[in-house]
Amino acid sequence: MNEPLNEFYKPAEPLRDLQFLEELEQNPNISQRELSHKMGIALGVTNACLKKMARRGWIKIKKVPPRRIAYYLTPHGFAEKSRLAYRFLSNTIRQYAATKKDIAGKFLAWEKSGVRRIVFYGVSDEMEIAYVSMQGANLELVGIVDDDPAKQNGRFFDLPIASPQELFRWRPDGVLITSVKAREGIRKELENNFSGLGFQVESL
Repeated sequence: MNEPLNEFYKPAEPLRDLQFLEELEQNPNISQRELSHKMGIALGVTNACLKKMARRGWIKIKKVPPRRIAYYLTPHGFAEKSRLAYRFLSNTIRQYAATKKDIAGKFLAWEKSGVRRIVFYGVSDEMEIAYVSMQGANLELVGIVDDDPAKQNGRFFDLPIASPQELFRWRPDGVLITSVKAREGIRKELENNFSGLGFQVESL
């Protein structure tokens, strides 16, 4: 899979700024502790981010009774939120297109090597892109597997999500690792426990 196209995917400061501005627009009276909890970051980091936004003129900090503080977006803050949202959407679309092209190339290579029956390993957002990418390819998705018992016995596009042990029963020609976060762990699992099945392995 191609590397993330920009800083939005780390996640890093621009995405965090966008999330802060969206939260403050919806609830100016939110406390720093509540904001810290929603954002999943330390209270000190939240405080520093709010001060930075105030310095940049994105928000105004006002005291409200009783002994509370409110954070209001300024016109500059609204403009910055719109700019960040546009960048995020634009790069999300670019990343989707690049990922789809990359996966389609892997599927084409599989077709040329004689792979027909494939399995997706790892339930994720990226797996949906893989599913869209294989439409029109001369490949059959026979099932989806995941290590998480909570996801097993569910369904995705009317296909069962099962335990990796089902690979012994399905006997696919290829397995596509569709979880970027767990990619290395899944590859080791396949090498250690399923190498005897002889299927080809690719990953996003």
